[in-house]
Amino acid sequence: MKKMNTFDLDDEYLNLLGQHNPKTSGASTLSQSKEEDNSDSQQNVILESISSEPYDLSYTCLLLPRFPSHQIKGDLAGYLTQWLQQVCISYGWRLEFITAHPDYLQWGMWVNASTTSATFMQIIRSETSKLILSNFGRIAQENLSDDFWAPGHLVVLGIRPHPTQMIDQYIRMTRRRQGLHTL
Repeated sequence: MKKMNTFDLDDEYLNLLGQHNPKTSGASTLSQSKEEDNSDSQQNVILESISSEPYDLSYTCLLLPRFPSHQIKGDLAGYLTQWLQQVCISYGWRLEFITAHPDYLQWGMWVNASTTSATFMQIIRSETSKLILSNFGRIAQENLSDDFWAPGHLVVLGIRPHPTQMIDQYIRMTRRRQGLHTL
């Protein structure tokens, strides 16, 4: 254990912190309990530094095209892989894997713990949608919104591809919410 700073906690120090003087107050204080536990009236407190290094969390994410007919294959699959890498590098996130399936885009990534999943998913949705709609005219003509992706997303902690059953259930649920459950 690395010894950083040592402070002696005495009555004067506790008074500076706004604590009551144990001699004048009936309330139990740190100094009173210290004296009860230890006959020595001075006790050392060792403070250790907390790492100031940021830490990352891993996620596995999935998005569906808004229209089932807008399958992720061919040039779209190739470009999406490049664009997702570009977005992650731009925002300081680390991409672990990408799966461009005709019905969905799935990827695993590491992000700083201070970045919420809602934040990074909104950025990815927005940036990739702009790129898709500006580079694929047919999709832009059919999709009148500025979002290529279906409402919602699937995000799970950890870097492990989602089980097929979970993906299938998510697709059915999303399409049913869109009113496309018969398609």
